[in-house]
Amino acid sequence: MTRRGVALVLVLWIVVILGGLGATVVSSSRASASVASNLRASAVARYAAESGVVATVAEIEAALGARTDSLSRADYLNGLPVTPRDSVTLGAGRFAVAIADPTAQLDINAAPEDRLVALFAMFTDVARAAQTARAIRDAIERAPTTAGDGRLSAPDGALRFVTPIRHLEALRELPGVDVRALERAAPYLTVDGDGTVNRRAASDTVLRVAFGEAREEPSRLVLVARGWMTGSPLTHEVQAVYAISMNTLVLTHWRERVR
Repeated sequence: MTRRGVALVLVLWIVVILGGLGATVVSSSRASASVASNLRASAVARYAAESGVVATVAEIEAALGARTDSLSRADYLNGLPVTPRDSVTLGAGRFAVAIADPTAQLDINAAPEDRLVALFAMFTDVARAAQTARAIRDAIERAPTTAGDGRLSAPDGALRFVTPIRHLEALRELPGVDVRALERAAPYLTVDGDGTVNRRAASDTVLRVAFGEAREEPSRLVLVARGWMTGSPLTHEVQAVYAISMNTLVLTHWRERVR
């Protein structure tokens, strides 16, 4: 009886252990399946977004090639959709693309300090506006230790490196910046411009502080493509900046983020 009791206890423990192992295996399998599913959704979303950019570039270039006069060309470029159109199915994925005109805003990398002061002064006092503008220009123009590409000759004769700002959010961390004024001015600022201004698309606020060449159409476009896999909440966003050269779009910047 004693041996039978011990054997029974051992059998029960073995059953418990095996049950625990089984639950662990099932849980691990589910986790692996979830990871695999997320990886697939992420890959599909990314390639869908990239395909959206490629398709939109081809569409715009074809439209520009079919327009022979400057007026119809300008009307077309100024009429591009700023909000996404109906999404497009691509296999298991979908994409939607919006188009922005960065030349309708003030290019913060190219804007002279006095133009930045003028813009920020609309949202704070002149002293804080000047301090904010100086902090931004200091972040963009840095004194070099050696000669190299990206040099700029400053008014004082010194050579400075030009370090473009790629995200407006980066300006929030600069010492001396009036964050509240920066937030209020953000809709009128861009990091993707080229120093020109599209006066047909720019707001009155931007036109009051604009500098450089004034144009009747954008010289750059930002394609914001969002891709996702049908049935998945995961999305991949691509922001592709293109310069317009005749009937061709030339890539200048490419940014990606998962949302």
